Amino acid sequence: MIIREQSRFRLCWDAVILVLALLSCVLIPYQLAFVHKISAANNGLLFAISLVFMADIVLNFITTFRRAGSEIRDPTEIRKHYLKGHFAIDLLANFPLGMLFWLAGDPQVAGFSIVLWVRLLALLRMVRFFVILRRWESLSWTHPGYLRVFKYLGVILIFTHCIACLWFAVAYVDAFPQDSWVVAAGIESADPVSQYVRSLYWTITTMTTVGYGDISPGRTVEYLLGILIMLMGASLYAFVIGGVASLLSNLQAAKNSYREHIESVETYLRARRVPHYLSTKVHDYFEYLWERHKGLNEPHLLRDLPDSLRLDIILHLARDVLKQVPLFRHCSPPLRNALLSVLEPATYAPGNFLVREGEVGRSIVFIIRGEVEIVTGEEVTVHGVMGPGDYFGYLSLALKERRSGSVRARDYCETLVLEQDSYEALSSDYPEFLDALKAVSAERSEQASELLLAGVVL
Repeated sequence: MIIREQSRFRLCWDAVILVLALLSCVLIPYQLAFVHKISAANNGLLFAISLVFMADIVLNFITTFRRAGSEIRDPTEIRKHYLKGHFAIDLLANFPLGMLFWLAGDPQVAGFSIVLWVRLLALLRMVRFFVILRRWESLSWTHPGYLRVFKYLGVILIFTHCIACLWFAVAYVDAFPQDSWVVAAGIESADPVSQYVRSLYWTITTMTTVGYGDISPGRTVEYLLGILIMLMGASLYAFVIGGVASLLSNLQAAKNSYREHIESVETYLRARRVPHYLSTKVHDYFEYLWERHKGLNEPHLLRDLPDSLRLDIILHLARDVLKQVPLFRHCSPPLRNALLSVLEPATYAPGNFLVREGEVGRSIVFIIRGEVEIVTGEEVTVHGVMGPGDYFGYLSLALKERRSGSVRARDYCETLVLEQDSYEALSSDYPEFLDALKAVSAERSEQASELLLAGVVL
């Protein structure tokens, strides 16, 4: 049996492993420093977590992996890949040595349970934390930037937690001497939670170089540890905070660039003394484009892809269009693909004209989103309304006549435009294209007849 890396089961399993890895890195250092002994319940919990990770090792031997953009499903290759990878670390982190020592009598070393000392190896489970997040970064539906921020935060929290536990354990090893920071703080007899909070408080203030001085080292070993923590903490915090800040900045880079573009346009409009109501329309138009497309030019983004792959993406993106536009029901797959590849998207704000009366017909316009109204004359007589799935422009283009009516957007309207050159090429390469247009025109003959009777040719 082979499990796909991106299967729902594997993704859910990895999420569980991610949570348990973080839980292990929290529980074990805390128990070593503040609890010192393991109850049967806690031991059972940690043993159950170890069993889950041992099961994860087994699943890793039958889970596919990606190499050079391809999913490797060969069982032999999968085993070799895992054995050469992080198998040794996983085995060392999850082998139940602690349980064996506990069953043998749980010996003590320097006042600490040897079981917990051995279980510190479980901190190596953080390797799985990084492996899983790196794997998730390659998924199409995740945002790598947010995952990296989560990774940074996980590292800083676990590191801070472990240092807090170590800071208290240094005093506990020597049975809280009178010059230790624990005695000075008066928490040698406090409950473990209070002791942990004070240790965590000192660790954060020291690592962030705040240092209020209310808790300070009293012994040489504590001074030395404090120096080490300050150096490590300052470096780690600087690295992590810098990385997070950079990632957050990059996450906003596209929006900031788009905002700069809008501001440049607005500056130009002000310099040219364009009326405020027009500037507002321009601003609202750009806001709509950002909400709908995040300011991205989809055709431009896809132009470097191979034709076959680009067509696959276009077909996926156009799945709703295929349902809405009746013309595609009359097209063969080759004609449909050719038509989709030459259609150009265009978006119009409310009140904007898609075409104007008197223009020479040079395009066919398919309405995908929003509504338009057909109007004539200076007094703006409304002859009808079109919505998603409708199209216009065929008659004026085929007859090479000027349009006798205008089309105006009632709300934000998204369209696909077939230009004259593409129309002529399709008509030449696919004779059935004209038949498809005629068939769709016959289906909407009532509306077309009303327009023709009114003398409106679009």
